[in-house]
Amino acid sequence: MKKKILIIIGVLILLIAILIAVFVVKDLRQEKTLRDEIASIQELAGSEQMDAVNEKLGHIVTTGDYAKVEKAVKNYMADNFNNAITIAEALNDEVLTNALTAENYMSDGPDFVKTKLLLSDLQKRLTKAKEEQKRLSTNETVMSYLKDKEDSYYVDLYKEIIGEEESASEDAIEIEQSIDEVLDMVAVEQSVIDFLSENKGQWTVQDGIVAFSDEALNVQYNQLLLELE
Repeated sequence: MKKKILIIIGVLILLIAILIAVFVVKDLRQEKTLRDEIASIQELAGSEQMDAVNEKLGHIVTTGDYAKVEKAVKNYMADNFNNAITIAEALNDEVLTNALTAENYMSDGPDFVKTKLLLSDLQKRLTKAKEEQKRLSTNETVMSYLKDKEDSYYVDLYKEIIGEEESASEDAIEIEQSIDEVLDMVAVEQSVIDFLSENKGQWTVQDGIVAFSDEALNVQYNQLLLELE
């Protein structure tokens, strides 16, 4: 009888050990699946396959607490990607290269109503994107994406993955510096356009070159252009 009890206890211990092993293996697989998923998204983003990135961001491949971490990471990445796209589009806006061309002077001058609106809109978009970049970089914002913070293991896992994601992306400071450089350029272009509209009637475009009726105005105009160099 005692031998049977010992056998039963041994079997129970073995079953418990097997169950624990199953849960551990399942957890390890879930974590690997999560890490592989994030790495795949980073790789796709690096090769600018944004359709594939968006598709992955919209699907959850893990379950349970891992799914909560995955959802938080993907939501954070999505907001970063969206802001990065906004910044890239603004930095490549045609108004930057077209505003101070002879063609634009002739088509939109001397009041430059359209050009002023476009430059103002670009300035607002860049400023807003810069502020969003700063917001996304704060620890408070990063942690706000993870709703369930009761289990320290999953909190640490989230922090680790987000840390890896941040290190793989463009440095936030460099992005802000690039935006500041373009904002400075926009400000100078606005000054040039304002100068031309304020002195309308005193300049014309001849053979693609701006000619002023007053040499002093010509000097001021060229000084403004030097600020773009």
